[in-house]
Amino acid sequence: MSKYGDLDYHDDWYDAPLEKYLDHKKTVDDVIDERYDKIYRTIVESPDNAEWQAWDEFVDWRDGMTLADARAFKNQLEAAPSINSSRTVEDYLRSVQSFLKELLEREVVDSNPVAYVCDETDFNHDDSDKLDRTVKEIGDYLQAIRNVQQRAMGVVFAKTGIRKGENINIDLPYLHLDHDIYHQVLDQHGVTLVDEVSDHKDTLYIPNEPTMGESFRGEKRHLGNKRKRGTRIPIDGETKQALLDWFAVRPETAYPHPLWISPKRKPTRIGGKNPNKKLTNYWAEETGLVDDGSTSAFTPHWFRHFFTTNMQPGRGYHDQSITPTLVKYIRGDVGTATEGSGKDIMDVYSHDWGDQVRDEYLNNIYQFGIYD
Repeated sequence: MSKYGDLDYHDDWYDAPLEKYLDHKKTVDDVIDERYDKIYRTIVESPDNAEWQAWDEFVDWRDGMTLADARAFKNQLEAAPSINSSRTVEDYLRSVQSFLKELLEREVVDSNPVAYVCDETDFNHDDSDKLDRTVKEIGDYLQAIRNVQQRAMGVVFAKTGIRKGENINIDLPYLHLDHDIYHQVLDQHGVTLVDEVSDHKDTLYIPNEPTMGESFRGEKRHLGNKRKRGTRIPIDGETKQALLDWFAVRPETAYPHPLWISPKRKPTRIGGKNPNKKLTNYWAEETGLVDDGSTSAFTPHWFRHFFTTNMQPGRGYHDQSITPTLVKYIRGDVGTATEGSGKDIMDVYSHDWGDQVRDEYLNNIYQFGIYD
């Protein structure tokens, strides 16, 4: 049952779901013709010359779907020579996911295995113009940033893989640094740490709120957090030092006490559509990380892929690693059930955080050598 109660949906959703969904996209969602054609090719019928099949051609989904069906559908897309981009594979899968979501809400089907496959897949698109930098190169870049706030912000991005909005939305009550400098800042502002970090030293808590455009802690947020659940993230020594450097000069702020401050007006949260432009444009060029005028591939989101690549086994430029599910936990991705237990691995991490998360992370996270 939906949150609106037991709604009486049109019979066509059950008798002719494909046709009704397509009509819904045109009349309700008002999609443009190009998008409508792509949805049709993905869900109903693939082009005549395609080496892959649309969802309705490939899977007999009306009689029930399995994860194996969804994974096989994804595999045949990836194997098709004409689909030479992981972005296209993701786009096709998202179209089917959206279709099944509409049917699931109306209880036409009882599962959405394509959504599960999308959640378990790391769509780390290897574009031809993707910026490839080693841990040492990023360390040299961060060390060369003279602005201590920008440097600390970059270290947090690079060491955690959190999203742009999640970083910008950090307020002091959600950050626990075990140091006299930070304790003085909290006392000066009358800040009380939230329960999630009050007993966890050197820890950052990213809640699943706020939502973009909505008020959170008395302030309308321009960017939202996109987590399904709150996450405690360990702070290693290098990140802690970068943050303490910032707190040594950070101006006083009023409630809700944002971590990152705009330098152009009275102390308020960094805002705007691109609040990290100086970090990933100006300082990237100034330090020689990218060539002048070619910063389009280097964004706050780039750090998310950098973290994922270098912390997973056998990938990137870092010899040590953490388990792929722990990478997902820190990133705030949707979790999966542990083998045979039926438990969500993210709940396991939450309940045994010290051993399962903190120690593994601190023992394996790469070091940039900023303070060597």
